Amino acid sequence: MKSAYLIIAHGSKDEGSNEAFWKFLEDFRKQYSSRWVEGAFLEMVKPSISQGIENCIEKGALEIFVIPLMLFPGRHVKDDIPRLIQESKAKFPAIDFHYAGPLSEKTSLAEVVEQKAKAMKAKNHGSLRR
Repeated sequence: MKSAYLIIAHGSKDEGSNEAFWKFLEDFRKQYSSRWVEGAFLEMVKPSISQGIENCIEKGALEIFVIPLMLFPGRHVKDDIPRLIQESKAKFPAIDFHYAGPLSEKTSLAEVVEQKAKAMKAKNHGSLRR
């Protein structure tokens, strides 16, 4: 079955934030070259989630893994994204959709925080004094 990862960012008025998302996708594709990866935004930037889903289907996806890059189960993760997926399921009933939910459900955030702290300490001994 031809599967696609649709990775979702929030979207921002700050173009640098949106560019960082595209850079993340580029790096992800390099690291996991066997994966088909598309990107989309929840709001403010195109492609939208619905457009991202349609792009995957137009390119032949029969299965779409929707993965939001959002940490906690707020309104967007609990309501908005699932609603958009349900709308797409109704429009494309032959497509299998899978929803990952927030990153905090699948990731040990404590480990990530500890790794970041260790990296900062190693880099600059944790000092931001002027």
